[in-house]
Amino acid sequence: MTYDVENPGVGPPNALKFHIDAEMTQFEEVGGTCANRDNFDEECFTVRSVVIGLIFVIATSYLHQWTVYTFTRTYIGPMLVIMLIYPIGRFWAYAVPKSKPFTQKEHALALIMSNVSYMYYLQFNFATAAALPLLENDGLNFFNYFFLVLAFQFLGFGLAGVLRRFLVWPTEVIWPQNLPFIAILRTLHERETSAKQHSYGTVKTRSLKEVLYQNKLLFFFLVTVVAFIYEWFPLLIAPFLSVFSWMCMFDINNHLLGQLTAVRGLALGGGGLTLDWMKITQYLGSPLILPGWALVNIGFGFVLTIWFIVPIVYASNVRQVQSRAIAGVMFTGITAMNLVTSFTSFAYIPAIFVHTALFHGYDLWDQLRSKSLTNMGNDMHARLMSAYAYVPEWWYFALFSASLITVCVICNRNDWLPWYLVLLSLVINATLVLPVGLVSSITGQFLHNAPVYYLNVIISQGFSLGNESKQTYTFIVVGYILFVQTLALIQDMKLGHYMKIGPRYMFAAQCLAGLVCAMFSIGIQFMNFNNYGLNNQYDSSFSIFDFTLLGGSAFNDVDGFFAGANTGNRVLLWAFLVGALLPITSWALSRWTRFTWLKELHWPLILVSFSWMPALLTAGALFTWLLFGFVVYFTIGKYTWSQRHIYLTSGALDLGLNLTLIVVNIAFTNFNRAFPDWVGTAVNNGWDTCKQALIGNSS
Repeated sequence: MTYDVENPGVGPPNALKFHIDAEMTQFEEVGGTCANRDNFDEECFTVRSVVIGLIFVIATSYLHQWTVYTFTRTYIGPMLVIMLIYPIGRFWAYAVPKSKPFTQKEHALALIMSNVSYMYYLQFNFATAAALPLLENDGLNFFNYFFLVLAFQFLGFGLAGVLRRFLVWPTEVIWPQNLPFIAILRTLHERETSAKQHSYGTVKTRSLKEVLYQNKLLFFFLVTVVAFIYEWFPLLIAPFLSVFSWMCMFDINNHLLGQLTAVRGLALGGGGLTLDWMKITQYLGSPLILPGWALVNIGFGFVLTIWFIVPIVYASNVRQVQSRAIAGVMFTGITAMNLVTSFTSFAYIPAIFVHTALFHGYDLWDQLRSKSLTNMGNDMHARLMSAYAYVPEWWYFALFSASLITVCVICNRNDWLPWYLVLLSLVINATLVLPVGLVSSITGQFLHNAPVYYLNVIISQGFSLGNESKQTYTFIVVGYILFVQTLALIQDMKLGHYMKIGPRYMFAAQCLAGLVCAMFSIGIQFMNFNNYGLNNQYDSSFSIFDFTLLGGSAFNDVDGFFAGANTGNRVLLWAFLVGALLPITSWALSRWTRFTWLKELHWPLILVSFSWMPALLTAGALFTWLLFGFVVYFTIGKYTWSQRHIYLTSGALDLGLNLTLIVVNIAFTNFNRAFPDWVGTAVNNGWDTCKQALIGNSS
């Protein structure tokens, strides 16, 4: 079956299934998970899919706002949404007369709509928890907040559409975060038995391994049940498993042993482990979805930075860090790990621009000239998607422009931030979307990005907007939300690309979901504020944008980052030069045959991997994350047949954790019910089972 690829938007005539079996993707991760065929006539944007999608947008918006007020942090993640949508869609097809079967594309579209509210939970609440209550002191009406948040949503959507030629269409931008979703969607909707699976024989003659290989849905549910049962232990029954510093048990009073081996120390040699999937993946995502080369880069950076450079800084007693723990916790002042990870965060900003120019410059220039999906080369997904009517770029420009004007007017009119500083914040963060998006799309890492946040804080301080003022918060929130929201929406666009959902259907679904999500989320938030007041609304210490969180960083916000008490922070400016030189050095040396391996060093990925340490991410958690990823990758991960099983495992672990969190939070945490303490684990407020890891030499 052929069709005219020069006329995108015209589907293959009389085609029930159009596919390119001879063409396989260049990436095994995609080839083993994403279908290389498309049913052009399959139902997608239907009343059923839109209604189900909106139900989940409204329900999850309400739930996630409720969790902000109750502090239970209960959420419904995408994997749970997939499993809930499926029976609803099947029941609709059964119960409503003349309904067609519930399709995979309908399922995916409803998921993408629901993801808008999940992104709101992760991005907006994370970013605005400290800012919106401050703004609400002005006593302004609902429409200020509704149109502001709606404009935030559409700003990201508009920019995502403009950047789709760079971050959605090309083959190499995989967005591995989507692969577990695709694996379970295909498992639910494509449950045919292949010839290879038939070769295993009847059920009676097959081994358990063969049964699980053939029945992927059974495999998925089995892993989910195991994860659900296990997570009760670190979350409720035995919370010490989350900070299990087992090596310290050999000598609980040995200060050096605690500093080097504990979870909140350096976790040297695996002496401290985090045996909790939530803490392992909370800031890093699943280690199972990363390409092997990305794991190796992060592992190399971990050894170099945490196990080599941090001890040197500590031994040198730079800025009297020996008076405190080598890593420490929040609100304990500057630590050795603090200084090193702050330096790497600064170095990341120039490194990512230089790396992008050196390693992706030619491709980006080529993609800039691409007018449609038909110019994407021999990529079967792009060629399949070229059969659908594409969204003209002026639609995205119009959406972006209208949203930009709205944000500027609202912020300027209410004296939250002058319009020209709004534009500056947006320009700075929009510039960062493309290079950071390339890292995220290839490695599956870091939509939330600490260096970008630090950059926004530093610039706002440079304008002397005032500590914890409306203008400071607004400057940070406006730009950072644009940055994160754009990347999250692009990730969903790639999911629609792999699932062969028409771009115009995607456009309509995401716009509608964004409108409804903003309306309900801000409505619930605003009503709660009016009913209970500001003090009952937020735990401000939980927000990353609360400056008190920086009390545990290298920064003390009394006089800004580089003045007064923080004059010593000026040495961190050398990080900008180091960050620019690292990719140049690797690229230049890789031109010689002897050093071609240096091309595999991805310095932006290495530098950003530690940016949340030690305040939000421990050495023990990162070590366990790497250990988990390496064990899987170097065992079953090297076999092509296991690729979809690995993504199903990742999704099942997320689903099992999500279910356990819901039950534990609602039944126990929300009613302040706790499991009896284990002997010797009630100390340290849950920071670590090793007390010596939390104190300095002077303690």
